[in-house]
Amino acid sequence: MPRRFFRKWAPSREAVLAPSFMRPFAKWLAHPNLWHLNRRSVSGGVAVGLFIAFIPTPFQMVWAALAAILLRVNVALAVAMVLLTNPLTMLPIAWAAFMLGTWYTGQSIRVPAEGMTVPWLIDQVQVIWLPLLLGLLTFSILSALVSYGLIQLLWRWHIIRHKQRKRAARREPAVPTSVRDEREAPANQDRNPLP
Repeated sequence: MPRRFFRKWAPSREAVLAPSFMRPFAKWLAHPNLWHLNRRSVSGGVAVGLFIAFIPTPFQMVWAALAAILLRVNVALAVAMVLLTNPLTMLPIAWAAFMLGTWYTGQSIRVPAEGMTVPWLIDQVQVIWLPLLLGLLTFSILSALVSYGLIQLLWRWHIIRHKQRKRAARREPAVPTSVRDEREAPANQDRNPLP
């Protein structure tokens, strides 16, 4: 995968360490893999971020940053991937996870005729928590594994394609400019512009 794509969105190490409150953490943030964009750090950062994103905990960005530092993967991408679960996307994700969890457990929830209300949800917490947790853990694990593998494959494919293009360009014989211009000229064009 092109590094330019990730460099455009990821902050630099200097930008993260610039605020004074970040200086005490500088020794932990000094490892080059936390900031460099290589296949391992990018795929690991995305996988860590997506794994943490689907786990319903407060301070997800902090957990993603800590996990990225411990695993020596790209911190900025791990924190950015956590933003996938935000107030706009969390409800559909939670509903899909709950439905997957009810399929796992075989439970069925009967929604009252007046629809889901907050008091009804509070009463149903004992029934809802297990399917929801199972579904979210499934989403976490699958999204981390799929993203890691997919980025590894796409990055490798990009490198192979780039090498093949370079090899093909080297094999192409050097053609003088005058001959190349004659080849590219349209066949029906008058060669003599004078009447």
